[in-house]
Amino acid sequence: CAAAAGAPEPELVHFDAADFDFGGKKAFPMRDQHFFASIDKAMADLDWKPEYDLLDGLKDSYDKDFGRGTFRKAADFSVDDMILEKLKVMA
Repeated sequence: CAAAAGAPEPELVHFDAADFDFGGKKAFPMRDQHFFASIDKAMADLDWKPEYDLLDGLKDSYDKDFGRGTFRKAADFSVDDMILEKLKVMA
């Protein structure tokens, strides 16, 4: 995702959600939808090939959603900031 957005590779930080009180916010506020999908069955049964590979598809989606300013809501990183601040104190 970082490469698709033209951003540097982020540092991955692991945390235990049970250590936090997020109030009314979710631990992952950027995820409007929760689903996983695979194209394997369409490729096998329909002899279908995707138009984009993963990185090109992410770049296309990013450009159309964020690059044009047509995203539904601004990114809210307040929960991320809360987690990182607490982990820095715990270290």
